[in-house]
Amino acid sequence: MKASEVLRLYKTGKRDFCRADLRGQSFKSQTLSGADFSEADLRGTNFTSAILKEVNFAGAKAGLQRHWAAGQLAILSMLSTLSGVLSGYTGVFTAYFLINPKYTIILGIPTLLFLLVLFVIVIRHGFVVETFGTLVIVISVAFIFVFSLAFTFNGIAAGAFALVTISAIFGIVTNAFVSVFSSSNFNKIFFSTANLFSLSTALTLVAKQMFVNLIPIAASLAIFFATAILLLGNYMASGVLQSDRKYLLIWKLSVAFNTIGGTCYWNADLTGTNFTQARLKSANFRKTTITHTYWKDAKQLHLARSGDTYLANPKIRQLVVTCNGQGQNFDGLDLTGVNLQGANLQDASFIGANLNQSNLRDADLSRAILKQVQLDEADLTGAILTGACIEDWGMTSTTKLENVQCDYVYMRLPTLEKRNPLRKPDDERKNFSEGEFADFIKPYFDTLDLYHRQDVDPRSISIALKNLAENHPDADLQFVALEWRGSGLNIRYTTASDVDKSELNHEYFTNYARIRKELLGSIQLRLAAQDAEINRMEGVINKFIQTGTHQSTIQAETIQVIQGEFAVTENRGININTGDNASISGLSSGDGIVNLGTISGNVTNAINQLPDSPEPAQANLKTLLAQLQQVIETDSDLPDPDKADLLEQVQSFAEAKQMEEPAKRESIARKAMKIFDATLKSLPDTAKIVDACSKLLPLILKALGFAA
Repeated sequence: MKASEVLRLYKTGKRDFCRADLRGQSFKSQTLSGADFSEADLRGTNFTSAILKEVNFAGAKAGLQRHWAAGQLAILSMLSTLSGVLSGYTGVFTAYFLINPKYTIILGIPTLLFLLVLFVIVIRHGFVVETFGTLVIVISVAFIFVFSLAFTFNGIAAGAFALVTISAIFGIVTNAFVSVFSSSNFNKIFFSTANLFSLSTALTLVAKQMFVNLIPIAASLAIFFATAILLLGNYMASGVLQSDRKYLLIWKLSVAFNTIGGTCYWNADLTGTNFTQARLKSANFRKTTITHTYWKDAKQLHLARSGDTYLANPKIRQLVVTCNGQGQNFDGLDLTGVNLQGANLQDASFIGANLNQSNLRDADLSRAILKQVQLDEADLTGAILTGACIEDWGMTSTTKLENVQCDYVYMRLPTLEKRNPLRKPDDERKNFSEGEFADFIKPYFDTLDLYHRQDVDPRSISIALKNLAENHPDADLQFVALEWRGSGLNIRYTTASDVDKSELNHEYFTNYARIRKELLGSIQLRLAAQDAEINRMEGVINKFIQTGTHQSTIQAETIQVIQGEFAVTENRGININTGDNASISGLSSGDGIVNLGTISGNVTNAINQLPDSPEPAQANLKTLLAQLQQVIETDSDLPDPDKADLLEQVQSFAEAKQMEEPAKRESIARKAMKIFDATLKSLPDTAKIVDACSKLLPLILKALGFAA
């Protein structure tokens, strides 16, 4: 079928060109998206710069037409002859220089040394760009020697030495190329034939030059050196076929030669294209767009020219063809746009890998290590994530998680120092219910994260946050959480969907650094201290920091940014968890009132469950806690959110008394004291509650069995 006929039918709406014979046709720069070329004969077809989105090439045959294949055989035969000739001349001249007394010292020994150095370079360092520097030095020294000979000894001898050096290098490379090409593209019989042809040519040349003159020793040496050159070429070819990167350049030359006249997809758009079970030998995929291209069970893909696409990496190429990466290591690899739909990736490691825009639909990622993996625009619909480690993974709002199957995940990768992988759900007897994982993970992405590694200054943070909100009223910044991440403090905000978070982050930290460096102690900073919104945000951060590394619960204001102003809504409790997964929760809306009545009732019930003191002279914890409760509730200067905070700590003291284990009792009491300390420090020393607590708290601690 002619290309013109295909294009004409395509314009009329026909898409089925299954099993069509399109050998040698040209579709250069044409649009054939959605067409079906399954099992078509595409040998020599030209798809340069074509738009081939979601085209079906399943079972299609790419490669060379017969006349191109015949041409390659002819060229290969000539190269085999050339390899033999070059090897033969190297052997003849080297032997002649060594046995002729006139040239033994002047040419024989230098030639032998040159060959030995050349062999060492090729065997130990390979034939890559990095090796060329060493080769250039060796060849330069050799040719300096040649010019010295030409002027001081004999011009013909100098030319002979130059011929030996050139013949040796090109003989090795030519034989390696012939061996690689014949072995990878034809069969072992042709490989053996090509090598025998090279060897016979070399021996014929040796016999003609040496045996005719009846110099058997020279002939033996010549045969030895000629055979050594050919064997070194075969050694390089063996390294190439075993994917030894030392000889990658030979492989690239072979593949480039192999694709001349083959099926060409150069610069084509193959997004979503299906190459399942297609034969892709001699195909050219240089500069192609291969996002979501499906390579399952594709044949001879390693004989295609991959250019700088991900197919150039043998490990990735093997993965996309087999769709089986179970237990394998893909750390740090760039897998952008790969199609691994339905792949078996159990126990695979993708630490730091780039899986942006990848298709992982229905893939089995059970127990996979996804630490710091990038998943922007990745599709994990229906994927299995049970037991996977998702520490710091780069999931975004564009990551698709519909119908993900997940019983549990780990938020940390176990280390020798920290073996607890932080399982979620925390209770090992429980698993996520259907669809629950997506709801669990949703708050962890698509936020503006302002991470402070060190030098955390609550006042400067509060000013920088207000400035950011005022500068970007359309960003719809909404406060979400404070978190401890490692040893640093992270502040999280949601934003409008079209906001450039990178620019907001950069602006915030530039402003924050300026405030800390230039404004400390300045008039502007002192004025900021009079700003109620800044003070409130500073108070939240201070309370969070002062609770240390233990879990605490306080009642505090939710800071929302509305049109550039901090608005205080006293209807939301903030549950601060400062453990490894520290966060602030309890941000759901309420009725606008802190329910002190409910909290007070809970405190009273907890106190009433305490026993009366058997000794009247002993401090009665029940009485002390009741007095502290009354002071807190009747202090008119204490804000309701702070009252709620402190009342909950009074309840904690009562519950601590009921604990049988001293360690647990001490832990609860210590946490409660930290909340009291953080709250009281934000109040003036003259406040009634401060004076009352200074007297009651030491007695309460003593009643609990601790030193004040």
